[in-house]
Amino acid sequence: MRIAFKLQGNMIEYENNSVTDTSEMGHAFGDGEEGHEYCYARNWQDLIGTAFHLMQQTGGTLSVNGYSIKAEKISDTAGISATQNTNVILANGEIIALSKILTPT
Repeated sequence: MRIAFKLQGNMIEYENNSVTDTSEMGHAFGDGEEGHEYCYARNWQDLIGTAFHLMQQTGGTLSVNGYSIKAEKISDTAGISATQNTNVILANGEIIALSKILTPT
C-alpha cells in the first residue's frame, strides 16, 4: 500500500507492503477517532514522524521530494513529529538534516 501527500509544498510518499488495505493505512496515520484516519497527514512534521514510527515497527519506504530516506536514529522518532533538524539517511548513505531536502515554506 502506498500513500502520497503534497504537504506545505513537499511531496511525501510512504509505501509499506505489510499494509494491505486503505483502512489499515488510514488508521496507522490517525488518532483512533472515527473520521480522523489521516489526521497525522496534515503537515509534513507529523506525517514523517508517524512514518518513521511505522518503519520502526513494520518497515516500509519513505520518500520526500524524490529522496528515499530513513531516520538516522529511528528510535528518536518513535511517533513524534519530525523537525527540519531531524537527521535522515539518504539511499546513498549520506546523513543530512531534513531541511536540505524540504521545500522552504
